[in-house]
Amino acid sequence: MITPGVVALDIGGVCVELHPERCFGVLGFHSIEEVPIAVLGAVDQMEIGKIDELEFAEIFRKTVQSDRPTEELAALWCATLGEPMPGMAALVRDMKKAGFKPVFFSDTSSLHMRYFRERFPLAEFVPDGIYSFVTGAKKPSPAMFAAFEADYGKPVLYIDDREFCLSGAEAFQWPTHRFVNADTLREFLGL
Repeated sequence: MITPGVVALDIGGVCVELHPERCFGVLGFHSIEEVPIAVLGAVDQMEIGKIDELEFAEIFRKTVQSDRPTEELAALWCATLGEPMPGMAALVRDMKKAGFKPVFFSDTSSLHMRYFRERFPLAEFVPDGIYSFVTGAKKPSPAMFAAFEADYGKPVLYIDDREFCLSGAEAFQWPTHRFVNADTLREFLGL
């Protein structure tokens, strides 16, 4: 049983399914390996707040010699956020009822956060967060963990689907749970 408190909660792969093929597939790439390194680098730069979606679109257009408008590229990038992860909205509500305070802890861009907050009901239950586009670093960078602790203290649990992200918590001695699905997380939390 975990004592209620602040919970660091990843978004992609935990709260929402990720479907990069909905963006890159439409753009003509059959696998992530086919996406030009300059485009992937621009995604990374956007997720650490070094460039915005307009700059990303310009890099994309120049790299693949495309004339797609910025709005279309933004919509395609947002299409990578798929359906809500089954059972997570109910679980987050139950976590709050049990005294937990979920706080988003995510590698993401400002574009994705706006889209997520506008379209996913779960977002209304978690008003706070630490995001890579604000900190200028991505997990497992110590900067992300330090930023979280500066604003919210040490969480009672950090939930993520990616093992390499969870590995960053070791230096900060955060308890972790590798997300598989909402049912196993619910059981882990004793809810």
